Amino acid sequence: MSNKQSKQSTINQDLKLLYRKALSSQTKNDDEQALSYYTQALSLIQTIGETTEDIDHLQYLFLRNVCEIYMRKYNLNLATVFVNKALQMTDKLQQQIKIVECLERRGEIRRLQADYDGSLLDYKKSLEIKLKIGEDDQLDISTSYYNIANIYYHQGKYDDAISMHKKSFKIQSSILGDDHPLMADTYHNMGIAYQAQKKCDDAISMFEKSLKIHFSTSDKNYSRIASIYNNIGSIYQVREMNDEAISYFNKSLKIYLSAVGDIHPDIAYTYNNMGNTYSDQGQYDNAISMFEKSLKIKLSAFGDSHPAIANTYCSIAKVYSQQGKHDDAISMYNKSLKIYLSALGDNHPNTATVYSGMASIYQAQDKYDDAISMYNKSLKIYLSLHDNNDPTIAAIYYKIGSIYAHQDKYDDAISMLDKSLKIQSSLFGDGDSILTDTYSKIGIIYQSQGKYDDAISYYQRAINILVDADIQDHSVLTTIYDNIAICYDNQNRHDDATQMRQRSNTIRFLYLLRENAGNLAV
Repeated sequence: MSNKQSKQSTINQDLKLLYRKALSSQTKNDDEQALSYYTQALSLIQTIGETTEDIDHLQYLFLRNVCEIYMRKYNLNLATVFVNKALQMTDKLQQQIKIVECLERRGEIRRLQADYDGSLLDYKKSLEIKLKIGEDDQLDISTSYYNIANIYYHQGKYDDAISMHKKSFKIQSSILGDDHPLMADTYHNMGIAYQAQKKCDDAISMFEKSLKIHFSTSDKNYSRIASIYNNIGSIYQVREMNDEAISYFNKSLKIYLSAVGDIHPDIAYTYNNMGNTYSDQGQYDNAISMFEKSLKIKLSAFGDSHPAIANTYCSIAKVYSQQGKHDDAISMYNKSLKIYLSALGDNHPNTATVYSGMASIYQAQDKYDDAISMYNKSLKIYLSLHDNNDPTIAAIYYKIGSIYAHQDKYDDAISMLDKSLKIQSSLFGDGDSILTDTYSKIGIIYQSQGKYDDAISYYQRAINILVDADIQDHSVLTTIYDNIAICYDNQNRHDDATQMRQRSNTIRFLYLLRENAGNLAV
């Protein structure tokens, strides 16, 4: 054996020893020690001029595992550096399965960074390679469909997400049968997609199918059952059926406490959901209590710089805002923002959510310039992540338009509200009740400008929607009729004004009549 071969053999043995030590440290959750061993190994490889295939394979494993550690630590920038280095090694090794491995890891990192287009590209490339090489493990192909479905879900492409879940479901069903626990997970994920579409009945149907499988197995996955109860509770929360929501959250909590103890992260998310429900009910002290329980568990599990901590700070900020404790709310949002910027960067939807939350507080404080500045920061992020046809973007345009109206910047206000209206019409149709607020707001602005015909036109559009949809909120209709009456008076069309006031008074009278009839029945 030559000196060169002897040296490489010695280095190879040293690298394998460092690898075993690093794996042992990872098993003990000592990531810092593992990183130290991997760093020593990678530095050792740099001393070699020409590497063998065996050493190249070890270098790939070092890079891959370092990437995984940084993913766990939520240091996504360094995780990206190492997964890209690992991907470069696959070009040298020419092993397709390792390319797939790297693409899927990078796809997950990009998902966590909200780079959904990049993530989708990686997951699709991975699937393409699997199909090209004719991978025998069809379940692994179903996992690719699941990953792609997950990205479509985050992009708001819920129909595409459900389509991918169905492809995954078809493969799993043909191999495992309809009652396998993996099928329960697919039903669960489809339920989450339906839930995001606000197709609550379809979502509950999927969740119930998932529950049926879980309850039929001898080795029950109680954590998953608790998660499903948590999701069903969230649906009832959206439906404003808060008592039912709390009931399901308590079912979830009871199972979690029994199955995983009282400091598991999953319990923290249930506490968070309960806090949101109490907040919706105006039970702010109970809400804060739940959020603090959630925060205590998350701090123990993740440390103080994880996005999950920032999520709870945001929830607390919203409660403080509802209580009118604006300074406390801003303080919480700033804590949240610091974490998000560090962990996720300045172009992530969570960061945008904080900017919007801070903007709403500044708006409530009549600090309109500060509010617009924050809304524009949020808007910039959403426009970079979504196409212009997104409901969140429409909502921000509406809020900015409302502020401009308060500042008497009527042309700017109309411009923003028209943008909001265009998106709303595209998403929901011209006759959807969600458009009535925007039509009414534009009507008020035109009325303030003395453009009474334009104001009446927009008021009438709002009325048509409310009447066609049989909206029962009498205060909205009466306010619009009263505003039209004022417009007619200003145009000296007093008979028309009287007619509008009569309609308004009739609605008020019928409402009081129904209310009194209800009280008498009681």
